[in-house]
Amino acid sequence: MLIEYIVLFLLGIAAGVVAGILPGLHVNNIGVMALPLIAAFGIDPLSFAIFLVTMATSQTFLNFIPSIFLGAPEEGTVLSLLPTHKMLIEGRALEAVRITAKASLYGVILSLLFLPLAFVLVPVAYSAARAFVVPLLMLAISYLILRERGFEKKLCASATFLISGYFGWTCLNLASLSTSDIMLPMFSGLFGLSTLILSLNDKSTTYAQQADSEIRISDKSLWRNSLLGTIGGIIVGLLPAMSPSQIGIMLQEAASIKDKVKGDAKKALEDVRTRQFIATVASLNCADSLFSIFAIYLMGNPRSGVSVILQDIFGSMDLTTVIILAGVMLLAGILSYYIHIFVGGIFSNAAGRIDSRKLSIAGIVFVIGLVAATGGLFGLFVAAVATAIGIVPAITGVSRTHCMGCLLVPTLVFFLGL
Repeated sequence: MLIEYIVLFLLGIAAGVVAGILPGLHVNNIGVMALPLIAAFGIDPLSFAIFLVTMATSQTFLNFIPSIFLGAPEEGTVLSLLPTHKMLIEGRALEAVRITAKASLYGVILSLLFLPLAFVLVPVAYSAARAFVVPLLMLAISYLILRERGFEKKLCASATFLISGYFGWTCLNLASLSTSDIMLPMFSGLFGLSTLILSLNDKSTTYAQQADSEIRISDKSLWRNSLLGTIGGIIVGLLPAMSPSQIGIMLQEAASIKDKVKGDAKKALEDVRTRQFIATVASLNCADSLFSIFAIYLMGNPRSGVSVILQDIFGSMDLTTVIILAGVMLLAGILSYYIHIFVGGIFSNAAGRIDSRKLSIAGIVFVIGLVAATGGLFGLFVAAVATAIGIVPAITGVSRTHCMGCLLVPTLVFFLGL
């Protein structure tokens, strides 16, 4: 039995790495495809659960690789795309890789430490939040819009939110593509293709990557922002449709001291906050994945595709299973940390030798290929419309976070009973 556990653990790591590098291949899809193997090969339910949890943990580390190097985002990494892409341009992609690796590992460790406390607090908070979902979401949306400077930008932010919201509501009610299949073309257009297409206007150059991968913020700052991310991971589970990146923005700004600095000092502060934001989102992404799996035990309600499959296998999850899977997550996180850095090094070496325009074109071709393979011609049409919407924030100078209206508006419509 132990050998079976080890084999499925290693298979889960491998599957998570592949799913992380290829955004169109999600752990939920792999889990559903692998589900019939339980009966076919007589796999023990706990062994299969180890495979699923290991795969989900590994994927949360590796899914930052495409957002750093290829501009192919997923829901948890969409708003970290621009900061990590900025570091790629500065030749600091390896540092971005190390920040996401460390913060993800810290997120796993802190989440597991908070798990006993979550057993007590989350069920109570979940019941309370369900009664106030609409006002809480409206408060979060208002904050993200009002943080824009100037009336015109606030107006543009509102327009972007409403347009992307109507677009998302339309997409999620399509009969042509399932909800899971529509996410790739929608997010790829709003956050990936729009960024890559705009980058084609830049002069052709090679972004030489520095061999120095030292993280330019203190380990204390990394732990602090990972703690913020862990808290955010719990909040994401309580507020439907709020993305890890959006919660990360609000937590980051709430915890930051608004120093009035100019010149080099201002640039230095922006660089620090860029790295802190990446760390917050990375740890939040891991914490969200972890808590969504344990939501079966915490809230009696699965919060992810993997947790739905686990519920099908176990019905309800007992405390012994929770403890075993928590240990599996920790081991998977430690191993994924090293794999993430290794794979990131390979991508960094390639990025330093390829012309920026060619890299952008390669990224566009890669993303379009993924969309075409999963969604066909209709998926390409959705991606094209999403790309047009995603270019609006860049033209108007507002944050791309408002494009997350594509999920927030449908959620509000649902909870308002409209």
